[in-house]
Amino acid sequence: MILLLFAAIIFIFLLLGSLVFIASALVPQSRRYALSAALWCAVWGPCSVGLLGLAGAGLVATAFITKSGDMEAFHTPHLLAAFGWGYLTIGFVVTMTVATGVAWFHQFLIHRLTFALFRLYATAVSAGIGSIFGWCLGWWLMSKEFAWYHGWPLWVLGMLVLILGLGSAAYRGPRGLRGNAPKKLSWISAEEFEGA
Repeated sequence: MILLLFAAIIFIFLLLGSLVFIASALVPQSRRYALSAALWCAVWGPCSVGLLGLAGAGLVATAFITKSGDMEAFHTPHLLAAFGWGYLTIGFVVTMTVATGVAWFHQFLIHRLTFALFRLYATAVSAGIGSIFGWCLGWWLMSKEFAWYHGWPLWVLGMLVLILGLGSAAYRGPRGLRGNAPKKLSWISAEEFEGA
């Protein structure tokens, strides 16, 4: 059950990153940051799962150290009282720092890929974002209780349309997703950057 909770947390942040990607890609001024902004949101998922794991391990360790034997206390909603606002604040700051560092390094790296390699990368990421929306479509179809023989074909068709649509859009127009060539610390030429 806990693994399902962790998967749901990660999926929620992936969905948030996908929505941020679409919103950033639609605004021309922020289009070149769309991939890194989506990654910034997506990194919050594993970090949140890690913080929950640390909190759970802390609760178990506290129970063993104090040998109170009060195992029913694990099920009461006193996690915030047990760890306090300090744990949440430090976790928030550490997660924001990690996500910002990963997004900055990502932005640094994608500006140093050749055009062909970046085109493949942008296509794969955009197709993955399409699959996130495809899963949401499938769950929506299940929630509306479509018949078994209608729901699955619609879901598979919708998933394929979303994956192929976003992937092909990124393949056809990757230049807008990364901006101008870097001026320093680059190991590729401007021609390789532009795909000329």
